[in-house]
Amino acid sequence: MAIRVTVCVGSSCHIKGAREMLKRFAEMIAAEGLGDKVSLLGSFCMERCGDGMNWRIDDENVTSPNVEEAVATFRRRVLERARGGAEGRNGPDPGAR
Repeated sequence: MAIRVTVCVGSSCHIKGAREMLKRFAEMIAAEGLGDKVSLLGSFCMERCGDGMNWRIDDENVTSPNVEEAVATFRRRVLERARGGAEGRNGPDPGAR
């Protein structure tokens, strides 16, 4: 089953950089050839606007203060897991909210 990554594209997250975040995630998925293992979706407001840019890995909420931190988390939590690496299987990120 593919890892489902859902990015909030509501107005607050959009202003904070959600479009760039989606673009970067899509580029990484394509570069790694993981399109069959990672499903990238957009969603309207996740109702956590004050927290930062909001997204989900499967059903787990993740908040990132900026695009670079989101990319680092995506690389560590999603790409590693999609490649079958151990790091992505260690459970929730301590920084995830």
